[in-house]
Amino acid sequence: MYITNYLTNEVKPGKINYSAKQLLDIVQENKLTHLPMFDGLNFVGNISEEDLIELSHEDNEVEYSSYLENFFLSESSTLLEAVQMMYANQSNILPIINEQSRYVASITENDIIGAFASFPFVSSEGVSMLVSISEKDLSITAISNIIESNNGKVLGLMVVGNKEDRVYVLLKFSTSNLLAIGETFERYGYQVIQKFYNDEKQELLQNRYAQLLKYMNT
Repeated sequence: MYITNYLTNEVKPGKINYSAKQLLDIVQENKLTHLPMFDGLNFVGNISEEDLIELSHEDNEVEYSSYLENFFLSESSTLLEAVQMMYANQSNILPIINEQSRYVASITENDIIGAFASFPFVSSEGVSMLVSISEKDLSITAISNIIESNNGKVLGLMVVGNKEDRVYVLLKFSTSNLLAIGETFERYGYQVIQKFYNDEKQELLQNRYAQLLKYMNT
């Protein structure tokens, strides 16, 4: 999950000799919250759309240094680090800078969403189940065993929260025996909070029911 597989060069970074209006045009054309800024080939920081809107009304030459925010990733960063940094800085773009402070590329919010959407944990057909267990009893091995002992296949799992002494885990698995898996979890002390089941037969029945209602109302 290194970010080097998901980088883009579609967004051209800004230069400190550009006018605020030129920089704002780049930001708005690409629907960005920030724009990476460079002095020659050297990265100097990011400037926000809000600041560029304010600066674009200035008649004098703009000094950007006091407006720059210094956040970036290295080529060895991961997608999870990118998500965390975007959230911390309320940014939908991150510059990737090498050890010589030179620009490599950038990664955008859409790049990250596309990457996660391709993971089997998200894209594969299956059951999503949210369970909770006491923190001291949490065992990834035990969770996998419960699913696999009922002829299920684990597609992924993720700890999504903690509250008091309980841990909340989101599971994704394929199975033809959802009821047995849910009952086994509860027998071993797990609380099954939510189930999300993509049942094609149920979807077909719903579509036919909708067509029947439409026919009856004509």
